[in-house]
Amino acid sequence: MKSVNVKFGFSAVNAGQRNVNYDPQVIAVSTPGGFRITSPVSKILNVQHGDYIMFINNIPGIDQAIAERNEALVEFCDENGIDFDSPEAAIAIHKEFDKWGIAKGIVEKDAKGNVRTTNERLTKDERMKFVKENLEEMLEAAMAQDDDELKAALSREDATLEEKMNILCPFVKGREIPKYRGSKVASPSEVTGAGVNLTFTDTNVWNQLKYDLGDNANKINRIFDADVTTVEQIFVFDGYENVKVNVVMMGEYTDKAPARIGTANEE
Repeated sequence: MKSVNVKFGFSAVNAGQRNVNYDPQVIAVSTPGGFRITSPVSKILNVQHGDYIMFINNIPGIDQAIAERNEALVEFCDENGIDFDSPEAAIAIHKEFDKWGIAKGIVEKDAKGNVRTTNERLTKDERMKFVKENLEEMLEAAMAQDDDELKAALSREDATLEEKMNILCPFVKGREIPKYRGSKVASPSEVTGAGVNLTFTDTNVWNQLKYDLGDNANKINRIFDADVTTVEQIFVFDGYENVKVNVVMMGEYTDKAPARIGTANEE
């Protein structure tokens, strides 16, 4: 066999992963606001733990077409015996023509092209850890503030160390980081790298995608097929310019009750 001088880069292999094949899916889980994407989706979008993900839809364009009495939509209503000017028409049109997709989140910018920033969100445990590691400095800084109520609370003779830390905890702010469009994703299995199942929260979209379930929305997993064979490219305005993003389109869905603990777990 003739040798060809081609070199390929190497990357570390994640240890301890189960050999499981997942269907490409976007799942609105039973937990309010919760979503999960399977590994084929995260891989094609190159999204990994700590990145951001955003939803894309054509709803604004459809609303505009309805307002402009688009001929195709009027014809659709006529063919289905629906009065175009009735509330039922808009419901039927959106049910027929709404399309959703998912893409990697982009950095937001201002009108001058500067990256917008925000403070990193910290859990109470993360803030408390910072307080424990920097207790003396934080106490000294707090006592130097022009806040008599705070100083009195920290100076109480019967105040325990734990009480003082709880008082200081809300003052811990996350570092300033770039602001992204979308929701931050996490790997429940703590496996890093692309191509793993990821979870995130988007309450607004969760409510939109489950609007017809009513009170049963938190009892059902709505599982959308995701088309990873044909990735579409669209432009999204980041606040300064249009940015090209790859979009995985969401297709048909099935509703399924979450698996109970101790059974084949779908969560």
